[in-house]
Amino acid sequence: MAEPIIQTAAAGVSLVTVATAVAGPLAGPYLVIMLGSVSGGLWALSNTTLTTRTQGALLMLRCILTAVLLTALIAALLGAYFKIPVTELYGVVSLVIGMLGNRWQDIIDAVRDRIRLVISTGGATKPETGGKE
Repeated sequence: MAEPIIQTAAAGVSLVTVATAVAGPLAGPYLVIMLGSVSGGLWALSNTTLTTRTQGALLMLRCILTAVLLTALIAALLGAYFKIPVTELYGVVSLVIGMLGNRWQDIIDAVRDRIRLVISTGGATKPETGGKE
């Protein structure tokens, strides 16, 4: 039995395509990023001890704004590396960014420590012997 046309058409439609059809070509990708970052932000919110609702709202705002700023850049880098269309990565990347929540400081500290290590060693690496021992 042949598949119905509706199921076949729906199988090839991505989340960004649907969001673009609903919100327009300029707002569609941002809608996907917002939904992904809110979903990830809720995970971060559930794992964070907060004393007021204002702190929770500010955490969600930070998650959303960080995702809006960084998703396109990170998706472009990952898309080129894995040879996946960039717009297909927007939802996943924004979800992960939102899930990080307040853990960005850990990432920044790790990058800072790596940079300090490279500077302190002068960027020197073990010289290659060219296969000769």
